[in-house]
Amino acid sequence: MTNTTSVEEPLRRIPFTPRAEASILELSKWLRISAVIGMISAVLRVVVSFMVRNDAGQLIGAVVTFLIALWSYQAAGAFAAVATTDTADQRFLMQGFSLLRRVFLLQAALVIIVLAFLVVGLIGAVIVFASRST
Repeated sequence: MTNTTSVEEPLRRIPFTPRAEASILELSKWLRISAVIGMISAVLRVVVSFMVRNDAGQLIGAVVTFLIALWSYQAAGAFAAVATTDTADQRFLMQGFSLLRRVFLLQAALVIIVLAFLVVGLIGAVIVFASRST
């Protein structure tokens, strides 16, 4: 006996309950709202960096904020497609999760960078205070 479904073929329809589909749709709505707020914030940061302060750090922050917002917006679209279509649920879920993974990896990298600067600053402060006391 041969099986007509292929292991390589993604699931077209995952049988979510109506309550689960409503939750996924609500998640996508709030994720989209968060993304739009992030995009507006990124644009404002660009304006501030050029007009008010001429600060390159604001420009870098604007790019990071925009990337997080863009990936969140795209993930929201993928999750909304899971709840509203029956064409490729597994593909949409994987697309949404991979976009959220990008968001979380970027945030983790930023946390690591900030902690590294904090450690370097603390070591520098200890060296400065140790050299002043002797």
